[in-house]
Amino acid sequence: MNKKITALICAAAMLLVSGCSEQNGSNDSPVQTESSADSVDSVSKAETSDKPDNETIIDSLNNGIIIDEVSGNVYKNESNANPISPNIFCADPTAVEYNGRLYVYGTNDQQQSEEGTKNDYARIKSLVVFSTDDMANWIYHGRIEVGEIAPWIYNSWAPSIVSRVEDDGLTHFYLYFSNSGNGVGVITSTDPVGPWTDPLGEPLVYQNMPGLENCPAPFDPGVCIDENGVGWLSFGGGTPADGNTMHSKIPKIARLGKDMLSFDSEFVSIDAPYFFEASELNYIDGVYYYTYCTDWQDHKTGWKEYEGVDVPPACSMAYMTTKTPLDADSWECRGPYFYNAGENADGVSGLRWANNHTHFIEYKGVNYIIHHTLLLEELMGGKAGFRSIMADYLPMDKATGDIPITAASKKGVAQIKLVDPYTYNSGALMFTSADIGYDKVTDPAAKSTADGAWIYVRGADFGYGASEFIAEVKGKGRIEVRLDDISSEAAAFVEFDCADYTKIRSDGFAQFDGRNHNVYFVFSGSDIELKSWKFSKGDEQLRPEESIASTDIPYKTLVFSGQTEPGPSPSAMLDIPKDGDYSIKSSSFDKDSAIVNLGFINTDTDAKYKVLVRSLTLATENGEVEIPVNKELDPASSTENGLENGWGGSEVGSLIYGTEECGIFAVKTDIEWINYRLALKINGEETPFTSITYNITVSGLELDG
Repeated sequence: MNKKITALICAAAMLLVSGCSEQNGSNDSPVQTESSADSVDSVSKAETSDKPDNETIIDSLNNGIIIDEVSGNVYKNESNANPISPNIFCADPTAVEYNGRLYVYGTNDQQQSEEGTKNDYARIKSLVVFSTDDMANWIYHGRIEVGEIAPWIYNSWAPSIVSRVEDDGLTHFYLYFSNSGNGVGVITSTDPVGPWTDPLGEPLVYQNMPGLENCPAPFDPGVCIDENGVGWLSFGGGTPADGNTMHSKIPKIARLGKDMLSFDSEFVSIDAPYFFEASELNYIDGVYYYTYCTDWQDHKTGWKEYEGVDVPPACSMAYMTTKTPLDADSWECRGPYFYNAGENADGVSGLRWANNHTHFIEYKGVNYIIHHTLLLEELMGGKAGFRSIMADYLPMDKATGDIPITAASKKGVAQIKLVDPYTYNSGALMFTSADIGYDKVTDPAAKSTADGAWIYVRGADFGYGASEFIAEVKGKGRIEVRLDDISSEAAAFVEFDCADYTKIRSDGFAQFDGRNHNVYFVFSGSDIELKSWKFSKGDEQLRPEESIASTDIPYKTLVFSGQTEPGPSPSAMLDIPKDGDYSIKSSSFDKDSAIVNLGFINTDTDAKYKVLVRSLTLATENGEVEIPVNKELDPASSTENGLENGWGGSEVGSLIYGTEECGIFAVKTDIEWINYRLALKINGEETPFTSITYNITVSGLELDG
């Protein structure tokens, strides 16, 4: 191995272009509008362009297009803030704040998923970037094509970013990334979304580099800048030849040169117990925080030397601190701070186990942990290992450096500010969506992929009501605005037939009460592109202020946890917003597993609802088999909240659920600590199954909020 080896942004106003009709239709809405438009606040030069005050906006057509159905292909629902993206697989996050926005970068698992293979990471040569200013709605800024910027790379994974104002007065962004497992590269920009350049033309860190004799996979960089403007880089991965992960001393840290593109110290080993991968660095109030992922083994036996420090669970995130990073003996082990996605303080979390990678950052005075899970793929029913970025709270005590261990959640974090609907917002801004993709890989517009596609934006502040809706669109069809409920009547719409991006105004806006509203944009058909949108003010007087929390959608979380031997045991999670019928599918398990517990639900002593398990659908090699159950579970009880389990009172050979011809039976087991296992028998023959779908009816639900 060798030792070191924009696009133009379209101004969106298309002034009466050919291919876009100016014809006005009849007025369906009760409010007439003016044609003036407010100016736009630019987030980043790569996100949007300045809009002139005298821009041309074309009136909506009204050809009577009807949207009679909306897509049900939504995987991230409107109740949960995680994952941050409803349609892009991404992982290994890092983050930086710039001009009041939080920018998050990650490994582009989406690129691998487009190949239609399992996620072996081999095809990933790009990164992704999102941004937010409210922690609820995120703009997808598209891909950073690292393979094109730096053609010498093998892959680009696990970025880590930092920014610094340089002598030219500009903020420079330094984005370090894993060059597969072979080293670390760096690209730079003066804008958080690019364009990016490759200043070295070769890797910054590479295998067998002098000083890295004990670092078989020098990847997963972590970067920080201290109070003196000095940069620091950590990295490392792999397993030592002797297998001693307790004290492998594989991870390394070094001081970066003034150019952030070289090293100004030797490589110092960090003695991180049970180190596996996922290095990251933070500098907080004079203290350097080194974080990493522990390996998958049981850590209890070797942890005796760290008396008073909690034992890290398998594949959990742990951390170390120091004030003198180049003094190897000064690093203090502080223990675990984040569970693997598959567990939490109560045991089984309801999420799938996965590799682990985190970054923590303070934004607007609150500490957050950015991480990844397999949640989005899980919701889609996939099993190929495509990950999704999440955001949760980090309960850090900066005065002591203590970080109690927490876990991933679907609920995520709260919205911290409301969306301003009176300025142009990116069409790629969303909380969640259904059947929405993107028109291109950089600076994308949102693009519908099916009839009835939709975008959901959480919490917009309509302090002055609305008189019209303006959308910058391309394609042929209709976009409706619906407030708070996707099944509600349209408050406004635009119809269009445009070959290029064109601003279209609605011919009015329906009257509505209140100030804070969730917004749905519903698309009539596929191949409609939404580049940007805004609303015009409708009232002269400001409406009474409302709490941001008024836009939250309350629900209860129901987790079914089964048990197999060997594990991992199956689990399934469901958010219940109202009474009704639901089906919830468990994670998969091996067909040869012994099923000793068909599932119990999480205990909630304050629960005011019941769960009737109507039936179980079991996935077999020859298709799905549904077994009637008809058993009521009580989440407020610790004893009446479960289905049949192998330490119950049934006799071996007896029928538990279903019929003699097709049912679940108690059968003999070789497991010493259980009385029997549960098996599916069809016409007397035992039939293996690999997942359980719980078909339930929820009744009596009472929600707070």
